[in-house]
Amino acid sequence: MAAHLENAINDLPPPLPEAATAAAPAAPAPNNDAGIMAMNHSLQMLLGGVQQLQAGQSHSNELMQKLQKTVLTSRAMINELVVANNELREELIRIKQAYQCDMCKKKEAATVVRHMVSVAGQTPDTEIDQIIEARKRKGTWPVKHATLNCFSVQQDLVKVRFHHSEKYQHIPIRIPKTEKNKDGTKPCKLCSEGKIRRKTTWMCATCEVPLCTRPLMDEDGSSLTHHARWHSTRDLIAEHKKCHENLRDGRESRKRARESLGGVDGNENEKGGAEVDEGGDEVAKPEEQRVEV
Repeated sequence: MAAHLENAINDLPPPLPEAATAAAPAAPAPNNDAGIMAMNHSLQMLLGGVQQLQAGQSHSNELMQKLQKTVLTSRAMINELVVANNELREELIRIKQAYQCDMCKKKEAATVVRHMVSVAGQTPDTEIDQIIEARKRKGTWPVKHATLNCFSVQQDLVKVRFHHSEKYQHIPIRIPKTEKNKDGTKPCKLCSEGKIRRKTTWMCATCEVPLCTRPLMDEDGSSLTHHARWHSTRDLIAEHKKCHENLRDGRESRKRARESLGGVDGNENEKGGAEVDEGGDEVAKPEEQRVEV
């Protein structure tokens, strides 16, 4: 062990001379101005980048808020559209149901009329007797209210309307005169409605319904009378609408013609020159009671 220590001491380098051990003069301090300027520039650039980043983040926040508002508005609009769509579907269903119901009623009425027409003349007189007697006992004969609807839909009256026999002949007879109806006239059930009426002195001997026995003034002689149409048409409601429109249009055209010629005032009645006894044209007075069809 001692030998090893001795060898290590011997290996040490010799000591330096005193002149060599004297402190070396200090090196001059480097110039740091350029480094400081570079550092300031870097800091400024870094600060500018941070400011830009903050501005971009603020703009992004604004965009996000606008986007959120747009999304909320879009959701509200979508909800409103969904509600409107549901309401529209419900309304469409109601219209469809109403249309189907109306079509079913029309089909039922048409079926009744077709059936009655197919067996016209096959109903015995005894059944017609029973129908009329039963209605007389109930006070519903002759039919005075909703005449068109009753003779269009109710099976017993449809049978009466289309039944023809030696006993029940649908021929025109005079309307009897009474204390309340001294002239023996009544509005035709097939063409009169409201204030636009056409009075007649004739009625059906079997149906006891007042009906015109002459075509309208604007129709030619080949047109069917309302008495003939009543006993031949299947849909009285549609036929009534057609006849009433023809009556109204004819009066309006004659009124315009008179006014253009400087004739009578349009407010005057058309009674003059009309053959009321044979189903002539006559304008109903405003104070007259509305005709029920």
